[in-house]
Amino acid sequence: MNQPKHLVWIVAAAAAGFVSSFIFGDLITLPVDLYYLIYFLIVAALFATYVRVTKLDVGKWVSRRWVWAVISGVAVGVVMVLNVLSRPATPGYSGLTLAGLIIWRGLLYGAADGLLLYSFPWIVTWRAFNVEQKPLPKKIGYSLLSVVFVILITTTYHLGYSDFRSKKVIQPNIGGLIMSVPTLVTANPIAAPITHMMMHVTAVVHSPQTELFLPPHRGSR
Repeated sequence: MNQPKHLVWIVAAAAAGFVSSFIFGDLITLPVDLYYLIYFLIVAALFATYVRVTKLDVGKWVSRRWVWAVISGVAVGVVMVLNVLSRPATPGYSGLTLAGLIIWRGLLYGAADGLLLYSFPWIVTWRAFNVEQKPLPKKIGYSLLSVVFVILITTTYHLGYSDFRSKKVIQPNIGGLIMSVPTLVTANPIAAPITHMMMHVTAVVHSPQTELFLPPHRGSR
């Protein structure tokens, strides 16, 4: 595939992210976990549609260099975990409630976020320009282009939340640049979501009332 028109999927991802956060996470005041369910379903539907329409061989893409993808995802994840822990703790949860939230808000919501914001832009860019067949210098160049799309989708998604319509939106973009690195380095889409899930799990345990890591932010959760 060498079709720049394939980049229309970047627009679709940005639209899906904004619609999710603005309508269901900001305009309509839903219970937080119900919002996460809707967001998860929207991201899953987008990716499933992309896989079907463009005939993406998911198994092939996630299996290559998967050991290095896991190692790099965890390594950068440690950096993000330390970042979360460096911030003030907030009142939290315990027992079965905490276990359930780790799975739902940490792992599943973190995976959906990581896929939409970091892996999907890279996959689309890589396939749009047949980067796999390019020499290393061009691979680096197109990887940098995918970073531009990461910033675009991350910004659009976070602007759907009222509290990110300010300079605060810079912070998730800085985090996005860092969390994109594992996938950029290993050319495997599972790496970045691993990093993102680690960050989310830490936020659920350490600071579930966070004003940064687990939007939407509506005071009491």
